[in-house]
Amino acid sequence: MSVIPLSGATGLKPMQVIRRTIIVFLCSLLFSCNEDNSDTVLDSSSAFCSVPEQNRFVHELLQDVYLWYQDVLPQIDYASFRSPQQTLDFLRADQDRFSSITSAATFDSLFNEGQYLGYGFSVITEADGSALLRFVYDDSPAGRAGLQRGDEILSVNNQSAQQISQAFAWSSIFGPDQEGYPVTMLVRKKDGSVIDIQLLKTLVNINTVLHNSIIQNGTENIGYLVFNSFLATSSAELESAFATFKAGGVNRLILDLRYNGGGSVPVASTLASYLHTNSSSDQLFARLQHNDKHRSRDSFYFFRSLVNQLELQQLVVVTTEATCSASEMIVNGMKPYLNVMTVGSTTCGKPVGMNGYLFCDQLALPVSFAAYNSNNEGEYFEGIAANCPAQDEVSAAFGDEQEAMLSAALYLSRNNSCQPLAARKSPVTSALINADDYVRSVIGAY
Repeated sequence: MSVIPLSGATGLKPMQVIRRTIIVFLCSLLFSCNEDNSDTVLDSSSAFCSVPEQNRFVHELLQDVYLWYQDVLPQIDYASFRSPQQTLDFLRADQDRFSSITSAATFDSLFNEGQYLGYGFSVITEADGSALLRFVYDDSPAGRAGLQRGDEILSVNNQSAQQISQAFAWSSIFGPDQEGYPVTMLVRKKDGSVIDIQLLKTLVNINTVLHNSIIQNGTENIGYLVFNSFLATSSAELESAFATFKAGGVNRLILDLRYNGGGSVPVASTLASYLHTNSSSDQLFARLQHNDKHRSRDSFYFFRSLVNQLELQQLVVVTTEATCSASEMIVNGMKPYLNVMTVGSTTCGKPVGMNGYLFCDQLALPVSFAAYNSNNEGEYFEGIAANCPAQDEVSAAFGDEQEAMLSAALYLSRNNSCQPLAARKSPVTSALINADDYVRSVIGAY
């Protein structure tokens, strides 16, 4: 796993914070607990870890490394805030939807080990309150129970999906982060059968490649890759997928990032290198620019030569409002080098990222850099608009050529134009379920 060490925050001696920073992108970051470090991590029993002192740490950190440090109030009453998260929420700039504080252990498990405590599925609700599974991780309680994309949750713990939706209770219905915590669900399978199952919460091993296949198009082979997160564990999965594509003579690729909330910048750089066969060490994929106090920390990510790089004639990317951060970085970073077109809807709009600062068993993740491509293009806070509109069709499996978004992407790939209006599937009004805790907001799964 690649770790990019940067110097710690200055002016933070009362907290004796570990002098380790982690390049992270979106709700997607890179972290390691395995490095030797001479500084001391203060546990919750330390006097420096009282709530007012933690609030002080957050305030001083934002005044130093925050991308919008000029907007931070110079003085606040540290005793007036109940937690460092409340302090952060009070101080954040108007344009900041992304800075966060999370458990260091939970963060490390997710982004370093590719694991989280849960059941292993993602849910979307429709206008009538019904709930469908968007995806299921293979090595998870849900995966082992045979659940799959398109299955419908009828009830959880004897509460109907409609009742849960009306009570806005999806973020709480699956209980605390407790190993072995049980839930009982009534599920209607895609074949119409109804099953009653109990799932026990345990560590889920995330497969970030949800699907990959090769679709025949006359003499051409179109690769299709559904990629869900940029984690340290993703590199081996990407290597396997692109080996399949290379062996299959793929020269056009549909990269489906519809649910991808982001991830580590080095993994994004690896994916970009697979997409650009003429890449060389002097071609820039992305530049990360810090505030004017810390321009020495600016980072540059260049393409590199990899086995199984594709000689692409075209790249079509499937996007939605859940496509964020490192995913947007792929679209923006590849445009100077490839014919990149997008299908779906406008992305989330996160052209910035975070460095991580460890304190009192927590990790502060303030927005501390902006990302630009080789043409110095970035700042897409309104998102990256789709070239061709398409609607997610959750009832259809990944790889089904009739599924609305894949159908639209294939049409664009084959015809270099958007699918005619008459051929598009009718849109379905739906709302993504976002849990309150940080991990769930990153991976979009319970």
